[in-house]
Amino acid sequence: MPGNFLLHKQCRILFLSCIIICSRSFSQCSVQIGPPPPASNFNTGNGGRTNDAYWQIAKDSITGPYNPAVVMSGLPDSYHNNSRWISFSTTGEHSGNRYFFYKRDFELPCFDQCGRSYNDANTFCLNLDLYADNSIFEIYVNGIPQSPNLGGVIPLSNPFNPVNHTENDKTSVSLCKDWKSGSNTLIIVLASSATVAGIEVEASLNPPPPPDADTAAANICSGETYNFGNLQLTKSGYYFQTFSRSSGCDSNVVLNLTVYPVKDTVINQTICDGQSFEGHSASGIYTTTYTSSAGCDSTSTLNLTVTQKPQPYFGNNNAVCEGDSLILSPGVFASYMWQDGSINDHYIVKKPGLYSVTVTNACGTADAQVIVTKGVCGVYFPTAFTPNGDGKNDYFKILTNLSFEKYDLAVYNRYGQKVFESTNPSVGWDGTYKGAMLAETTFVWYCTFKRQDKEVSMKGTVILIR
Repeated sequence: MPGNFLLHKQCRILFLSCIIICSRSFSQCSVQIGPPPPASNFNTGNGGRTNDAYWQIAKDSITGPYNPAVVMSGLPDSYHNNSRWISFSTTGEHSGNRYFFYKRDFELPCFDQCGRSYNDANTFCLNLDLYADNSIFEIYVNGIPQSPNLGGVIPLSNPFNPVNHTENDKTSVSLCKDWKSGSNTLIIVLASSATVAGIEVEASLNPPPPPDADTAAANICSGETYNFGNLQLTKSGYYFQTFSRSSGCDSNVVLNLTVYPVKDTVINQTICDGQSFEGHSASGIYTTTYTSSAGCDSTSTLNLTVTQKPQPYFGNNNAVCEGDSLILSPGVFASYMWQDGSINDHYIVKKPGLYSVTVTNACGTADAQVIVTKGVCGVYFPTAFTPNGDGKNDYFKILTNLSFEKYDLAVYNRYGQKVFESTNPSVGWDGTYKGAMLAETTFVWYCTFKRQDKEVSMKGTVILIR
């Protein structure tokens, strides 16, 4: 731990000197040096099934008479920890609005292990959780009311019948003032309406740090862990720990932990060809790592898409047969305007002629024209083809520009092995089988198609020429 949490030698010297000089002033202490009693010693319901061994109770007057508090029995399950409630009788039944005074006497040494007098504020803090039927009205430490020190926790408005208050409601208090070396008296005043008066006291499960605790600050990045005593912290906040020392003088520390975020930012950006974004002008994924002022690394990922200016293209198949139709599709764009004012992404042509379209996307507008000619309208297949990559007769396929309702073309070698098949009239055979070029020879083909509700089967031979 940091040095300011350690016991300094000077403190030990002053402590020993104070014991020698002040011993007469604190002769009423039965113990000169020692820790205070643990808060669990103040839990009610201790010592037997009938009477509580430590708590006493008086009715209506703080001056008494006081009698041993009685452990209550037969309480419903709705009472928190219902086996530890105490009252003036096992049932706690009474009539009218009354005050009940619960008293606990105990001893404190003259000094704690750090040499601090128990007469001083904050040397001893008693942290308790209180449950009551009906409510806690006041708490006295050695005859001094503590409500001014508790920030308005008590008394509740209309204490005999507080609004929305139940026997399970907890009142947590931290009593750090008005204790003294030697004999001490704690009195808790209960305000109760008919028919049951009762109280349960237990050590606080989550005690606040003492007012004189040391403070420390630390920073980490999101995803990291900060070890604070037996705590492994991952969230910003205030945390309290007590660190034991071999000397018996504990260190109380409040940690203010700040967790700085690590930002993983994703930017999806589209630009036009010729533009740039953050220095990039080509489509791709770009990642940048940077360090914040807190020392935490963050990343920014840019998903960049470069959109070309519109370039409509109709392809090479621009012929139509009489009685047939041709679909003109210029590509994918944001909008279309054809020569006749239609705005579909395609245009159905049924006769030869000049057709035009204007297309737009985020990067601009472009025009295109196409001349549709009268096509070869019979069903023809070539008798030979030369797949040499010169752009002429490179594929074996149907030669006509017809639309089919169903189409299947298959090619076989002389051993009857199928080397090619297509159900798309525009897809032809390139003379390969499983990626390997076949040698010059003759192949047999079969084609079955359906056109204008008529099914036709054809066959023939084709020579592959290298």
